[in-house]
Amino acid sequence: MPDLVFKVDSALLSELGEKLVERVHVALLELVKNAYDADATQVAVKIVPRQAGGPIVHVEDDGVGMTFDQVKQYWMRVATTNKILADTSDRFGRPRQGSKGIGRFSCRRLGTRLDLTTTARTDGGGFERTHMSFDWTAFAPGTEITNIRCPGARERLEQAETGTKLVIEGAPHDEWSTRGYNYLKRQLAVLVANRGLEREGYEADPGFNIMLEAPGFGEDMVNLRDELITAGWGTVTGAVSTHGDVILRLNALKIGSRTLQLRGAFPHLGGVSLRVGVLVEGRDQMRRTDVISKGTLGEILNDWGGVYVRFKGFRVPPYGESGNDWLHVDRDRGLRRSAVGVDLVALASRLRDVDPKRALLSLLNFRNYVGDVEINSAATGFEMKSNREGFVASPAVDELAKYVRLAIDWATIYRDYYIRLNAREESAAARAAFERNSETATTQEYVAKDAVAYIRRETKTLAAALPLKERQQVQRAVTSATEAILKHEASNREELRHLRLVAATSTLLLIFSHEVKSLIGELEHSSVALRNLQIGLDERKAKKVSELRSELKNTKERFLDLLGMTSLIAVDGRMASPERLALAERLNTATRCFQLIIDSYGINVDLTDVPNKTKVGPILEAELYAIVLNVLSNSIKSVIAAGKVKKVKVTARALEGRTVINVLDTGVGLPESYFDEVFVPFVADPQGTLYPGLEKHLNLEDRFIVGTGSGLGLSIIREIVQARGGSVAFRTPEGDWKSSLEIILP
Repeated sequence: MPDLVFKVDSALLSELGEKLVERVHVALLELVKNAYDADATQVAVKIVPRQAGGPIVHVEDDGVGMTFDQVKQYWMRVATTNKILADTSDRFGRPRQGSKGIGRFSCRRLGTRLDLTTTARTDGGGFERTHMSFDWTAFAPGTEITNIRCPGARERLEQAETGTKLVIEGAPHDEWSTRGYNYLKRQLAVLVANRGLEREGYEADPGFNIMLEAPGFGEDMVNLRDELITAGWGTVTGAVSTHGDVILRLNALKIGSRTLQLRGAFPHLGGVSLRVGVLVEGRDQMRRTDVISKGTLGEILNDWGGVYVRFKGFRVPPYGESGNDWLHVDRDRGLRRSAVGVDLVALASRLRDVDPKRALLSLLNFRNYVGDVEINSAATGFEMKSNREGFVASPAVDELAKYVRLAIDWATIYRDYYIRLNAREESAAARAAFERNSETATTQEYVAKDAVAYIRRETKTLAAALPLKERQQVQRAVTSATEAILKHEASNREELRHLRLVAATSTLLLIFSHEVKSLIGELEHSSVALRNLQIGLDERKAKKVSELRSELKNTKERFLDLLGMTSLIAVDGRMASPERLALAERLNTATRCFQLIIDSYGINVDLTDVPNKTKVGPILEAELYAIVLNVLSNSIKSVIAAGKVKKVKVTARALEGRTVINVLDTGVGLPESYFDEVFVPFVADPQGTLYPGLEKHLNLEDRFIVGTGSGLGLSIIREIVQARGGSVAFRTPEGDWKSSLEIILP
């Protein structure tokens, strides 16, 4: 009896095509994966609509292509095993993405006709181009697959570009939908996230990109990698001029467009550019859900998240790769470093509800920042290591990290602002919902009080059906919780009231400054008149007039000092930049502002231990004056309240690249138990000795200068000092001193 063999009916192609590739967008995805597996760096995909039936689909890549024999051995064989046996690509070592041998079924799913053109290098040198046409309608049920001929041709070439081009048409029905197309884009975005990698034993993978054109979905030719970078919460772009000036631009959800400029900040980075997407795994923080989803984004960030570096067109490993936190983002998150850098304090301070000391708590994982830094030949100071793994350490490399981290921190400030914007919107929506549900009209100021009253009423009604013991437990729990809410709300309202008063005082200060300018003019005029009068007087009277002129001069200088500081805080401070500032000069100016009080009460203010060469910063001049004015004011009040020896001493010394400032006084003192409490906003005189002492020893006319404070001075000092990377704390005083405040600044 002869042996039997299987024969394959052409119906199998249709059957497998329907079963293995159920949807057209999945079929096209498989073809792009084949290009990825063929070590392509770029693939162009076109979905061109027809008047009737399905669209014409073009897929063209620059991969390694196939020779005629490879087409015959792999493409023309159903269910090949080559991808199973070799699970990485030959050239770049990519993990293969395509399903095992179903590429031709994907073509069959997309249309009835296929034109395949592929070019590859041959073992003997040169290139071979193969062209084949497939008419899938010829594979009709009842025919043998092996009996159907597919016309083809091949040619030898001396020079050519490798790659494969597929043109598929003839789909009788248009099965494409917007939902399916968006699914395709999201899946393709996972592939374009490959921005380059070096795998041991293979050529360096330069990355993979897709150009996508789909007029039927209102989309002209787009770069899918660009789409990915701009799909998340925000995108930061930056460019450095040949002079080291930097311009950063942010486009983000609910923030819109923002720009930051710094002059001369990065002298080694001329021509360096960056583009970084801030990708957050939350649908509410995605601008393009047609490009990314929570599921695909997790895969993208896990495999390809991070900021990569390219030098003269080539990627530089290991920057941005897994485990290489070259910008110290994850390190700072782990250490809970939350204060922004000196270049960004002023910006953060201007944004409502943003705290410069805490803004970086919104910093994301390093892998959530996806993008590249491009270094061209205009940049200086970059030298590759001999093993091609990174750059040799240099000031330019340090600048590069600072530049990219500046961009990320800047974006983080605005994301913190975005989070607070959302919170305010949610609060307003919750209030509106409460008003609807409770049928109670309320205001923003009293919404917490009204909501608590509503909760108590509703709880009392609902608990009425419970047994007595359980009802009492519920009511106690609700009372305790709602009391905590009301106390917290009362504290917030009190803080807001103080801040409103401070804002109103700032306006009055500007008006007062304007009036003082007029007064200074009058003082100058009076001084000239007295000088003319002095000429005709006898010696005794001339001396009196001279003394009066000296007093007018001193008064004028004090007014000018005060006006200078007022303008720094109220006007010029908005446009100022942090800089290194001479400490002694500012201390002397601030001391002169209190000169009338110092002289009137016989206070000895000693600044001799503050060297003239001592500089602090970078810091805004307004910030430094805010520090020294507050500490001097506190010490002056303290020594007046004590009513004994009135001495204030300020010292400064260098320590490990920083400046340690000590402010000592012989005032009422501060027990160690209050060392931390006094820095809490609105806590003034916690031990109850300062203001009673002032009441006893202070002249009535001087109360407007050193009277009851707001309790904000020390908290302001701490905020400024910590924002500048320093620290402030009370220390146990030595000798005859009763108080010692230590301030450490860069």
